[in-house]
Amino acid sequence: MATLLIANRIARQEALRDARTHGYNIGNLVAAPLVNARVRAQATGAAKELTDVMHNRMRDRSVTHIKVWDKSGMVIWSDEENLVGRHFPLAKDVKALFGTRNVTAEVSALTRAENAGEQKSSELLEVYAGTYDADAQPMVFEAYFSIDSMQSDQETIYRSYLPAIVAALLLFQVAVMPLALSLARQVERGAAERSRLARHALLASDLERRRIAQDLHDGVIQDLAGLSYAIPAIEAQLKDGPAAEKARETSGRVSQILARDVAALRSMITDLYPPDLEGPGFAAAIHGLARDAGEHATQVEVGLPPDLVIPVDTARLAYRVVREGLRNVSKHSGAAAASVQIRHESERLIVSVSDNGRGLPDGPPEQGHLGLRLLEDTVRDLGGQLTLRSGSSGGAVLEASFPFRLI
Repeated sequence: MATLLIANRIARQEALRDARTHGYNIGNLVAAPLVNARVRAQATGAAKELTDVMHNRMRDRSVTHIKVWDKSGMVIWSDEENLVGRHFPLAKDVKALFGTRNVTAEVSALTRAENAGEQKSSELLEVYAGTYDADAQPMVFEAYFSIDSMQSDQETIYRSYLPAIVAALLLFQVAVMPLALSLARQVERGAAERSRLARHALLASDLERRRIAQDLHDGVIQDLAGLSYAIPAIEAQLKDGPAAEKARETSGRVSQILARDVAALRSMITDLYPPDLEGPGFAAAIHGLARDAGEHATQVEVGLPPDLVIPVDTARLAYRVVREGLRNVSKHSGAAAASVQIRHESERLIVSVSDNGRGLPDGPPEQGHLGLRLLEDTVRDLGGQLTLRSGSSGGAVLEASFPFRLI
């Protein structure tokens, strides 16, 4: 586009340069020697030779109109006889030409009063040439040239430049193609590396949770369970008496605490290392979370398409979202009902947990909720986003959106 604009500018400049040269030659070498005092005075027959010569110049239509001006703004001669002897205001740049041999040229819109006869043409090249007549009196020769030559020059320049432009663009494309392919390969390698790191992070996290769960099960829980079995044996060895009765009462409370802690740790193990999430195991695990929430007086509806098969890595993340959402519903919302919805849209998995509880507090969010913040960081690191917002009819909505295939 820039080259075409430049070509158009060059064509106009060339046309104006040719018009200035042509106008100067006709004005100084042809018209000026034929203008004298009798022609200026419009004597009968005085302008016949000038008329014949000018009409010969106009016969090929390269020159369309001609005027000869004196300093007062009077038309000394014109191919339009009705303009001869009439006065018109002259522009400042035209007045400046009197007494010189300078030349000006422009593409005229033909809007001035003396252009009434030329207005049938849309545009013409207008040339003013300062010169001196046969009596050495200053005058200005005005000629109008067709713009056909300018348009022809434009077409010539276009035909000359366009093949070079197209060839340059093709060469540029050829030169850039290896770079584009190299960048594409780098992007692919980067995506593969990111996928590898994401899988490594997921597997490392899964392995660490499995290790912690195993340590708890084989270590702390077994020790606590052993203590809970040992306490009744200790009670049986106590002798009767007020002190023994008080010791049995204390050991009973200790047994209750141990039993509650063992149950909490077993629940924690399930959270750390959930059941099998491959294939139908995912739906079973989600319904298991819903049943656990029901034990805390919150009825949970699960919306999960029966034909939805989720990759195991994606299933682990979805399970964590549902688990954290239902945990917050049970602890903070005071809701009587909740809903879990899981759907597959545009290569992304959408997991939402909503409730009909008290909703989010007014003002800025409170500090805390470490589990929710950790989950948000995990979802974001895997190319998704996690939002917690107020529901349209009350309550709160926890929604996560992340790629259906994390790896």
